Amino acid sequence: MGRSTGGGMARYCQVSFASFVFAALAGCASQRVARAPHPSVAPATQPSESLSIGDTDVRPMYHELLAVDLPTVLRVAAARNLDIAQARERVEASRGRYESSVEAVFPVIAPSLAYQHLEGVNQNANGSLTAANFTNLLPAISVQWVLNPGRVVYDIIASKRRMEASEQQQDAVMLDTARAAALQYYDLVLAQAQLGVARQAVAQAEELARITRLKVKSGTGLPTDELRAEANLGGLEQDVVLALNRFYQTSVALTLTLHLDPLVTLVPSIESVKQTTLVRDDIPIEELLAMAAQYRPDLEAVRTLLRSAEADTGTTIWGGLGPQLQAGYTFGGLQTDSSVKNYGLHEQQKAGVGASFAFGLSTFGQMKIADANQRSAAVDVQRQTDQVRAAVVSAQQNSSANAKLIPVARRQLDAAQQALQLAQANLKAGTLLTIDVLQVQAEVDRARLRYVDAVVHYNQAQVNLLGAMGMFEPAAAGVASR
Repeated sequence: MGRSTGGGMARYCQVSFASFVFAALAGCASQRVARAPHPSVAPATQPSESLSIGDTDVRPMYHELLAVDLPTVLRVAAARNLDIAQARERVEASRGRYESSVEAVFPVIAPSLAYQHLEGVNQNANGSLTAANFTNLLPAISVQWVLNPGRVVYDIIASKRRMEASEQQQDAVMLDTARAAALQYYDLVLAQAQLGVARQAVAQAEELARITRLKVKSGTGLPTDELRAEANLGGLEQDVVLALNRFYQTSVALTLTLHLDPLVTLVPSIESVKQTTLVRDDIPIEELLAMAAQYRPDLEAVRTLLRSAEADTGTTIWGGLGPQLQAGYTFGGLQTDSSVKNYGLHEQQKAGVGASFAFGLSTFGQMKIADANQRSAAVDVQRQTDQVRAAVVSAQQNSSANAKLIPVARRQLDAAQQALQLAQANLKAGTLLTIDVLQVQAEVDRARLRYVDAVVHYNQAQVNLLGAMGMFEPAAAGVASR
């Protein structure tokens, strides 16, 4: 009779357990939901005019040069960046914690084997002593189940939310890494243009110094003019050294983001740069902010963490006030060899269920902690929302300002080039000196650098704006590289 009751109790516990964990296991087996594609915000066409970035003859810092373009930079960053690799590991850790919370629903299976030998005296049930000499062998396997249902359910929900938040934070890291890599690439392009202008200025200053020396020798120039020309040349040569160092430092910063050897000198593979619009200027700022609220993965992550904190509050309440269910089933045997008689292995079964409540005053403090953590998570959502909105507004304003600078810089360059053409014509006519032409040429170089600077900073502002909206992806590099 006892054996039949024990087997029925075991089957009842197994059926109840299976029905309880079915929903949790379904959640564990589910895959991450694919994010909705971003809407297109780029214009249908891009400006076709491109600007030369100047002298591209750069010697490596140490051993090797590596030419890169923007799509390559973004691909390498996605594949090698250490922040992204660390974010992936955090996702795996959170996935492990989620699986652990689900697996906590399962009973503990504990096989055991006990061996006992007693020789001498033993105590009877009535307390008397008697001679004993026997050996016991007890093999068994136990299934034990101790569970607070409410606490387990809320713990599964909270850990799943944390796993989702870690995936969203991984997306945020990938977005920020791509944005940073694009900005550093444009910094490298600008540093290349600055180096080219600095070298051009030195070449012009060398020509000016040569002409001045010839005039002094022929008696048509003053020694003061020669000294001033030499001083000007020395200052410009220092500018070349500083510009080259700035280029090298920009290369080192980019290799750090790409997790490349800093001994390798990165150089832009392009010879010109052009204005690239990633976000149309006819989109209202309110619409840009709405897109950011929808697509920024870091904002989505803090919202998910808020839901996790809400589930943690439920875990705390159920852990302190909820019932704890217990069930156990043991199947084994007992074999005894004694000096009087030997008994073979006989089957043993034990089963039991129970429920208990445990309440302590510390529960109130734990509930206060959980409520405070939930409110703190709500503050994080508000703070991140403010930061996202400020980033969108700031990037949009920078983009607008640089968009206004570009036509002004274009007019300045056109005027300087026309002045150079007139100066060269006057030089041929004998009404202007070579020194005057060289000075006008320097103005053209400075105007070209201003133009390149405006275009590069506009492109960077567009990258920042698209990144602030949570929509900067490697596909955007295709737009920028066309």
